[in-house]
Amino acid sequence: MAHLIRIGSGTRWGHVLRKCAAEIHREIRVTVAPAARPEKWVFVVGCYNSGTTLIRKILGAHPSVSILPAEGQYLTDQFPSDHEIGLSRMWVEREDLYRLTENDDGPNVYRIKKEWASRLDRRRPVFLDQTPANSARTRWLQRHFEPAYFVAMIRNGYAVAEGIRRKARPIHRKSGWPIEMAARQWRRSNEILFEDAPLLKNILWMNYEDLTTNPVHELTRLWEFLGLDESSIPDPRLDWSVHERSQGIANLNAESIGRLSRDDIMRINAEAGGLLAKTGYEELIPE
Repeated sequence: MAHLIRIGSGTRWGHVLRKCAAEIHREIRVTVAPAARPEKWVFVVGCYNSGTTLIRKILGAHPSVSILPAEGQYLTDQFPSDHEIGLSRMWVEREDLYRLTENDDGPNVYRIKKEWASRLDRRRPVFLDQTPANSARTRWLQRHFEPAYFVAMIRNGYAVAEGIRRKARPIHRKSGWPIEMAARQWRRSNEILFEDAPLLKNILWMNYEDLTTNPVHELTRLWEFLGLDESSIPDPRLDWSVHERSQGIANLNAESIGRLSRDDIMRINAEAGGLLAKTGYEELIPE
């Protein structure tokens, strides 16, 4: 009859039940997982599109290194996820949610270690996370994840800004991020890293351009920093799958910068020109 309403019509029971089942499964995993206690915690940090994923893939091929299957922020409920709060590749717009130092209580460390442990190979002595947003909380991580080693990547801000604009998928901005916001993400990420670096016990700065120009030398530095056997340094000619693209270690700056318009360059200069000069990158003058 017309006045009868089919049970469940207009409801979200399927979605709710699936979500509840996923949460229950997650809590079971956290309950049974031991807290991670590796010999070393390695955090690969730096702005988005700076080569952090490439470093993660290279280190992840080492038999002593266990890497999380995704950015650590997505594998715990203790850190804000940039995608979930609508800030894809743009955490600086809510820096207050991300910035942590050793003086902050912050998230539940024990829960993070248990959540991550369920995704790591605990037979390997080195655990690695690559989360760009960790650039804002290195000092907090150092306090709670001992011993902590930080590999800080930096790359030409023009190429990074172009990459952020091209790859980000903002939920509430169909047109994507304006180039000046992408440049601000690059600037602020690095400003915070430079500010906090003197307080970190173990940090290695790596330059994307140096890595792609002389990979053997740079990977040797990385292996020495982490105390890995240098005989295990991979052949730089190997292909690495990064963001749906598989190729050897190569400098893609020219390709990215070539996509920038004259107006883009002017906006990047206005937002990040000072730090570009400070970090040794030549300021582009639009024709």
